[in-house]
Amino acid sequence: STPSNSSAASDVYKRQPIILLNGILMNTRSWAPQLSAFVNNGLKVILMDYRGQGLSDKPRMKYSIDMLVDDIKGLLDYLNIKKVHMLGISYGGMLAMRFAIKYQDYLKSLILVDTTPIADHYIKRICDQWMMAARLHSGRYLFLTMIPTIYSAYFINERWDFVSSTATAFEKVDFDAFIELLKTVFDKEVNVLDELHKIKVPTLIIAGERDKFAPPEIYSKMIHERIEGSELVIIEKAGHVVIWEKPIEFNAIVIDFVKRHK
Repeated sequence: STPSNSSAASDVYKRQPIILLNGILMNTRSWAPQLSAFVNNGLKVILMDYRGQGLSDKPRMKYSIDMLVDDIKGLLDYLNIKKVHMLGISYGGMLAMRFAIKYQDYLKSLILVDTTPIADHYIKRICDQWMMAARLHSGRYLFLTMIPTIYSAYFINERWDFVSSTATAFEKVDFDAFIELLKTVFDKEVNVLDELHKIKVPTLIIAGERDKFAPPEIYSKMIHERIEGSELVIIEKAGHVVIWEKPIEFNAIVIDFVKRHK
């Protein structure tokens, strides 16, 4: 994504590239609260839908974490981007950590948001619940199953009009592809806890204080303790989708970090 005015657009190739990796039920449009802020602060934003997601193809096949990580590398190679800031939220954070372990030379910095370095019993049981809902092929049921986990109680109560308006998007989900993506959370490649010490690029960890999917006092702490020199920021009164719940605060934190690690 490039700036709208021509003089800024001509400078786009001098901008710091940042790739934003979706959560499992997100798509490229989900980053609307970040796009203008990032572009207006000198970033070249790269958005992608994984296979099985958004506008990308949804082949009927077994997906894997390493397959999706290699897709990300393939996109960067196609765009001839040698170094990039990588930001991943939730599932995207899992992919980002795996990418950093496999292809660290591509990274200027790593930003991990509301994510986990391990799929333990707690994480798997939430994914089991989502998978059972998806198998009913009911967008409404999937919506009702997921929202108590992904949003904070504050946001649900204060912004119910917005939250309820997203229900229609659940009706458009490709349930079979979503299930295949969920299955990858059970792959052994997700569990990178014992390899996090290998990550040596500047790393920022951001978590919503009230994240119920990946409580920060457990999962963000795990990451912070194992990546030397990493920074940890907890955003108060925010849940799992901190990019929507607290976009102004979130954007400022990311922009400051990237500017410090050009």
